[in-house]
Amino acid sequence: MSYRGLSELHFVPPKQTVNSQYYVEEILEKSYRLAVGRSKTAGSILTRKLLPNMSRAIFMQDGAPAHTASRTQEWCKNNMPTFWAKGEWPGNSPDLNTIENLWSILQEKLNEMKPSTNLNQLAENLKSG
Repeated sequence: MSYRGLSELHFVPPKQTVNSQYYVEEILEKSYRLAVGRSKTAGSILTRKLLPNMSRAIFMQDGAPAHTASRTQEWCKNNMPTFWAKGEWPGNSPDLNTIENLWSILQEKLNEMKPSTNLNQLAENLKSG
């Protein structure tokens, strides 16, 4: 997520554990690289360029074990110009932790919808939310 748009949602397969290996190989290597590699300057929030100036972007994660693992931290340091490592981000600051606001908005939208009965329906609800 950036002020210019959103990355695609990544759906973790049922029974898949999100450890550092999965997070780096499936989410960072694929989803993150696709999102930051966009070049469109207009259009849908899911297709336009997210980061016009990568040197000013700060990549933020929460304290999930897959995010704080040494393999993940090393990958981020090597692939992101201005990565804030584990312990540097003030995670409890609502002004700086904008993803919590996005999750709240998404939850409100999902609460207004008919409950999902399967994974495909949940995915569609999340995308339309």
